[in-house]
Amino acid sequence: MRDSYGLKRKGVDLSQGPPKRTRDVVPIPAVIDTPLVPAENAPSSSGWHSNVKYPLHDLNPTCNSNNPNLTIVFFHGIAFGTNDEWKETWTTRPTNNREECICWPEKWLPEDLNNNVRILSLSYDSNIVGSVHNDVTEIGKNLIQSLIANSSYQPLWDGPVALIAYSFGGLVLKSLVVEVHKHVYPMPKNDLDDEIQKCCKTFLNNLKGVVFYGVPHSGATENLSKYFNWKCQQINSFNKIFAQPSFSRNLKPFSQQMESLSKEFKNVVHEDLNIYEFGEGLPVDENLGILVPYVSAIRLSNNNNYKIEDANHLTICKPLNKDHPSYYLLLRCLRICMQKNIELPPLPCHEVALINKAKYINILLQKESIVGLVGMGGIGKTTLCKKFYHLFHNQYDECSFLEDVNSKDNINDVIKQLLHDLCHKRLCKDENVNNEDLDKIKQCMISKKVLVVVDNVGKVENLTSLPIFIDKAAKNQASKSKVLMNCRNWQNLKSHVNEDGKMVVNFLEENQARELFMFHAFGNGNHVPTKDFNDICMKIIKACGGLPLSLKVLGSFLCNIKKLEIWEGALNTLESGQSFTGGNDNEELWSKLRISYDHLDKQHKNMFLDIACFLGGLKISTIYRAWSGDYLHPKFGLQNLQHRFLIQEIEGGILYIHDQLQDMGQNIAMELPIMNRLVWKSNQSNYFLQKDEVVEHLEGISLKKCVDLPMLSQIDSRGFRNLRLVDLTEASPTIVEKCIQGRNLNNVKWLCLKKCMIQNLPSNLFYCLRLRVLDLAQCQSLEEIPSSIGQLNALQELVLCECSNLKELPSYIGQLNALQKLDLQGCSNLKELPSSIGQLNALQELVLCECSNLKEIPSSIGQLNALQKLDLQGCFNLKELPSSIGQLNALQKLDLQGCFNLKELPSSIGQLNALQKLDLQGCFNLKELPSSIGQLNALQEFDSSRVFRVFQLERTTFVYWPIECTPKALFVMVFEVEIITFIY
Repeated sequence: MRDSYGLKRKGVDLSQGPPKRTRDVVPIPAVIDTPLVPAENAPSSSGWHSNVKYPLHDLNPTCNSNNPNLTIVFFHGIAFGTNDEWKETWTTRPTNNREECICWPEKWLPEDLNNNVRILSLSYDSNIVGSVHNDVTEIGKNLIQSLIANSSYQPLWDGPVALIAYSFGGLVLKSLVVEVHKHVYPMPKNDLDDEIQKCCKTFLNNLKGVVFYGVPHSGATENLSKYFNWKCQQINSFNKIFAQPSFSRNLKPFSQQMESLSKEFKNVVHEDLNIYEFGEGLPVDENLGILVPYVSAIRLSNNNNYKIEDANHLTICKPLNKDHPSYYLLLRCLRICMQKNIELPPLPCHEVALINKAKYINILLQKESIVGLVGMGGIGKTTLCKKFYHLFHNQYDECSFLEDVNSKDNINDVIKQLLHDLCHKRLCKDENVNNEDLDKIKQCMISKKVLVVVDNVGKVENLTSLPIFIDKAAKNQASKSKVLMNCRNWQNLKSHVNEDGKMVVNFLEENQARELFMFHAFGNGNHVPTKDFNDICMKIIKACGGLPLSLKVLGSFLCNIKKLEIWEGALNTLESGQSFTGGNDNEELWSKLRISYDHLDKQHKNMFLDIACFLGGLKISTIYRAWSGDYLHPKFGLQNLQHRFLIQEIEGGILYIHDQLQDMGQNIAMELPIMNRLVWKSNQSNYFLQKDEVVEHLEGISLKKCVDLPMLSQIDSRGFRNLRLVDLTEASPTIVEKCIQGRNLNNVKWLCLKKCMIQNLPSNLFYCLRLRVLDLAQCQSLEEIPSSIGQLNALQELVLCECSNLKELPSYIGQLNALQKLDLQGCSNLKELPSSIGQLNALQELVLCECSNLKEIPSSIGQLNALQKLDLQGCFNLKELPSSIGQLNALQKLDLQGCFNLKELPSSIGQLNALQKLDLQGCFNLKELPSSIGQLNALQEFDSSRVFRVFQLERTTFVYWPIECTPKALFVMVFEVEIITFIY
């Protein structure tokens, strides 16, 4: 049986009862007299550990040479109830035509590397189903004896060696290399077996290459932990056993521990070692997101040896075919490792050009303190900045990459990131940067060698607001700091950048454009089906005009399309539509990008336009709620848009759309027929609102920052009856009143009143009976919510964050039976919650962080059976939690960070059977923990600032010292609890 990811699921032998849990590492014999295990004779599930602890499976038994060109060893990832993960990790990706998955190292590598390579797959216990306490350091130590110094295996390491690892296997790999180095260069000097030392030295000298697929170098994320829990639940469901994510505690240590292992590994390997890394570019799904983000997966590679894959964590090491770009890059690495006179395939021209441009930027920065990249949208400015940052950031003491500055609502958030990146100081959301903070940034830039990259500057005001230019810190004679920025308009940069620091990003040359298009349309571009396809490819590439964004979007659109007439149709559209209106360069780009849009079905077109005009930059969960009932299968629609590179999901579940694609979508919206009209700019409104037929069919309107609009008064009550999306961000109270009062808004699903200076909500608002999302964030003049809010029976998300004058909520809020998220963050004058909040049966997320005057939580909170997240961070007047909190059976995350007046936790907290994360940092008055906390079987992460009490957990007693006696980083690994962190 195969699960949804194409991996075999094997049952577990229950004849002797459930798997026994043990804390001891099974002893490993010094020498294993076992030859290589052929892949077809792999040990079965029963007795997998009985004789051989770390078997090596031979994936290329035809290699009989005593002197192979290369020995390759594969390290697998976590096993989910199977014992053949050594092979299943390395199968090809499942395809829609249900082709059988093959073990690609076994089938492909012998053919492509001239068969004279030894290909091995290492087995070790990584089973998540309750068995052995595995520690990567222990596995690394044990592998010295059983693998490196084993007399049967020693000949394997006499020639060039390459190691390839996926996910957890990368931690095992790094631990092995670090332990080998300790045997070669023992510190302090101790008595080691000379033969073992010799074997380790041979292995280390012959190690030529390492490849990492989705390895969490900086520690695991919350998403990875969620995935493990989901897999355990799946195993429980199918195999009827008790599965604990015990192994995930090794994947989720705190970041310093993983950073330490990565730094050790980097320090011990020789400079010539080729390190390649593959990071995941797609989420597993909308709930789990990206399991190992780019910043954690791409940390060790040198030169240009990395790639962000169009794959998620589960498929990143599973190429579709031999033409897949990741397999192409792997072959290049392995051929380099073979150290023979083999002609290596050159890097693609567009990659070479990108590297050369990045090197040129580095040369400019040797002469100029500030360099500015300019060029039209979609030309590749951001891509070039990211390439430069990756290649050269390790030459600086501190670095900061400020991404897409122009899209940020508040430049203060950008400065906060800069303060955190350079000075390692983190501010709360409602804290502003003060002069002392700005001085710290300036001083850091003068005293250290700092790199700051400012992406997509946009308005000139964004630059003058950033402290990198205060007193011209970057240009100070004593400073070695550098600044790189990019912008479409040189006029916005010229007052800060010298003419010699200007770099114009030009179109791709023909050969570069060809390879980039082929890369996205045909893999590596070597297998164009017929001459007819080749001819039409060249015409399409020429029509794209060397624009990277258009080449990428069109190549992705045409990928896997085998009908020549569709390609011809795309070409005809390109050649006939050089611009929408015979206008500028942007319009020419839009005409190219529009081809991918034009081939969407009607529903997905409408979804894209909603995002371009209104919903871009919101959380995906919010977008789903805003679309509730409007679109069929919205999750599939978003995935389709992602696969066509029209949108992206970024960290935090935020939906991102490239500014050029957004501009294109907004201009398409202008051309829509009356039946689907979207008005997304305030200055268009007067024109369109004069037409009765437009008003009647209007589906979306934005009146951002609009002060007055006379035409609104002339529209009768029947107007706006088809409105779905309404954005009144920062609109004047007059506009809010005219737009809502007396209108028929029965169809509105999403209403944004963010930053509106309104004291009361229009009474007519509560007749919006289909409203799903109401955003009142930062309405700082809002003093009360009327009781009529209880009429909004369809409301799923209510955002009241930073409504600082809001003192109470009406009891009628308990009538919001569909409410899933209530966000009250930063409501600093809110003193209590109504007891009726316990009636919110659908509530999944309650955010109360930074409600500094909140003194108590009503006992009725225990009735919230669906609540998964309760955030009380920064509620420093909160003194106790109600005992009813133990009734929250679905609660997964409880954040009490900074609740420094909290004196005790109720004993009922031990009843939270689903709780995965408990954060008590900064709870300085918490004198002890209830002993019942040992009952939290699902707990994975527990952060505490001061705990004195001794308590027992799974037959093991742990004593927590007073903070004055506690080491700065004390980690106790226990069976159920993955991490317990003590923080000063």
